[in-house]
Amino acid sequence: MRRKAGIIGAGHVGSHVAASLAMLNICEEIVLIDTDRKKAEAHGTDLQDMVCYSGHGCRIWAGEYEDLADAQVCVVSASGEIFKENRLEELDVALDVMDDIVPKLKRSGFAGTVISITNPCDLVALYLHLKTDFPVIGTGTALDSARFRIRIALGLGVSPDSVDAFCVGEHGDSQVPVWSQVRVGGRMLEELAAEEPERWGRLDRAAVEKSTVEAGWEIANKKGSTEFGIGAAAAELIGALLSGSGKILPCSVPAEYAGTEIYASRPALVRGSVLPVPLPLKLSEKERTAYEDSRRMMAEYRREKLDGRLLWKI
Repeated sequence: MRRKAGIIGAGHVGSHVAASLAMLNICEEIVLIDTDRKKAEAHGTDLQDMVCYSGHGCRIWAGEYEDLADAQVCVVSASGEIFKENRLEELDVALDVMDDIVPKLKRSGFAGTVISITNPCDLVALYLHLKTDFPVIGTGTALDSARFRIRIALGLGVSPDSVDAFCVGEHGDSQVPVWSQVRVGGRMLEELAAEEPERWGRLDRAAVEKSTVEAGWEIANKKGSTEFGIGAAAAELIGALLSGSGKILPCSVPAEYAGTEIYASRPALVRGSVLPVPLPLKLSEKERTAYEDSRRMMAEYRREKLDGRLLWKI
């Protein structure tokens, strides 16, 4: 079976997801779907030209929803107006966009896994899951975790490949960078900092955390959107899904808070077409409290914004 992905929303994010999927040889075919057909066609042609330099083949083209019938993965990256203050402010507009997409996706014959990128990522992923009954994975804190890793790496003067670190909770302001589990070269950072404080204890943790949480808004405020990082993050998730390699990645998966179903990010085993299996979390008391607060906030937003819409027929 050809490795095929559909991308709904061929804007800055969707087109960069396609570029990463093609250049990393994750997909053999990518269909772009957008309300602006001419833009999707132009991206398809431009991306197809790029593939000539990849060393392998990938067909990229503009299509319609019915072209998703034989795709294993469908990326949802379509969005409405992007606000400048808080991802949660985008929710009403994002849900309007999803209400347009859902019936078309369900009629298309698609029977694969949905990768939800549209912000606010966790709430939109939950909404898509409940409205479609498809397995839905949100990119969640995949990108935030990369931001956390690179800032630790730069601060310590090591390669990001040598840093193992992740964020949990919301892909947004309430995300929790998990300092207690940061490893550098296989060693716990806490241990290294205690043994050689001048070398490994010099990080300004407050600055690293602030930069990690605010990076997306800083980028969007300066150029309008993020695109390269999220394109690579989504491609890594899709690659793990299609290969069945059993990679463990931070992503937004079904969770609960006080009996309310939500989506939230944590490290999970990604393999095949089933939903990722979350790993048990080991957090400090401070981190656990922050993680609970993040999940509580998303449960409140679900009750306030989603539950009424879930009764709508679309």
